[in-house]
Amino acid sequence: MRTQASRRALIKNAAMTATGVVIGAISPLRSHEAVAQQTPLQPATSKLLAGKVALVTGAARGIGRAIAIDFARNGANVALLDLGDPTGGMAISGYRLSNEREFDEAVAAVQALGVKALKLKVDVRNYTAMKEAAELTARELGGLDIAVASAGIAIWTTIEGSNEQQWKDAIDVNINGVFNTIQAAIPHMKARQGGRIITLSSIGGRQGVVGNGAYPTTKWAVIGLTKSAAIELGSSNITVNAIAPGPVNTPLYRSQGQLRSMGLKTFEEQDKVVGEFLPLKIKTALDPEDIADTATFLASDRAKTISGEVIDVALGYNASYTA
Repeated sequence: MRTQASRRALIKNAAMTATGVVIGAISPLRSHEAVAQQTPLQPATSKLLAGKVALVTGAARGIGRAIAIDFARNGANVALLDLGDPTGGMAISGYRLSNEREFDEAVAAVQALGVKALKLKVDVRNYTAMKEAAELTARELGGLDIAVASAGIAIWTTIEGSNEQQWKDAIDVNINGVFNTIQAAIPHMKARQGGRIITLSSIGGRQGVVGNGAYPTTKWAVIGLTKSAAIELGSSNITVNAIAPGPVNTPLYRSQGQLRSMGLKTFEEQDKVVGEFLPLKIKTALDPEDIADTATFLASDRAKTISGEVIDVALGYNASYTA
């Protein structure tokens, strides 16, 4: 009886028991440190990505920002990579890319979660710069376990009406940028005896799209690159998967360029038209955090046996695919 009572007391006491350094935005120009506070009542070991290091491109805004924040919430140290330039010197129209203020706010949001954050103002189109970004990430954060190729652009024009520069810009960011990200990450992941690479495709990578021909072309290519990399890197314990989002509440989707390409005038019209094709009616469009949930799963050990997959996060739109 005494033994059982003691055991019950031990269990009760255990149940009632709750239960760094943060590097600031680091660039070649500046860095600072802050003290991290661990979330009460949540042991670090319960976090899916505790002790991992991630590099996320296109991290200043939209899906990339949401992924970086969710990785941090789950214990990963994160290098946030972006241009922080509204045009990036490209033929952008109908919307703008992120600016420096938004980039800094994303870095601050990651820092606030008590992990190390590294700010990398880099162009994914620059092969050499991406190699250096991966090396800096590994050096400053202690390695590289996860790479997310989220940076992407859309240029709304018909195939007939597009010009050479528009086509090249879309290809260079959405395909070459993904390739550069993957290749830059590989040696650092091999040094860790494994890793997770996640690319961002689209439901547009599953079908043709009117009025935005370059975008679906590049997103189909991302799927091919993802599957090829998964085969090549599997023996090194590196998984490579793609996420194909449906409509997402981002500045790209909620833009005048997107509306024009659909022949619409308002976002209310956009929701009505697109909503007819979405079996799940829980919302009119996804939020970036919905995509981040899937990215965190793929980055975790819970997805260690999944590679070469394309996961549609599309409110059921993918149910209408023919195969």
